[in-house]
Amino acid sequence: MSRPYLIEQRVAAFLRKRNAAYCEACLVERLLIASRTAMKAALATNCFTVRVGICPDCKARKQVIAHRAENVAA
Repeated sequence: MSRPYLIEQRVAAFLRKRNAAYCEACLVERLLIASRTAMKAALATNCFTVRVGICPDCKARKQVIAHRAENVAA
């Protein structure tokens, strides 16, 4: 497994568990990710959305990353 894939899985699990959107800096700090390049590669996948919002960790209004809701076909 590639490193960005593993980071993607960690970030996705964290965001699903918290059910909130966090800024990139707080995600890096909370998940102890050493490489910002690997983090950016993981966030480039289509399972995350980036929007402007308030990060629940640092309470700042900035771009936050959320886990994209899975489309369930009925």
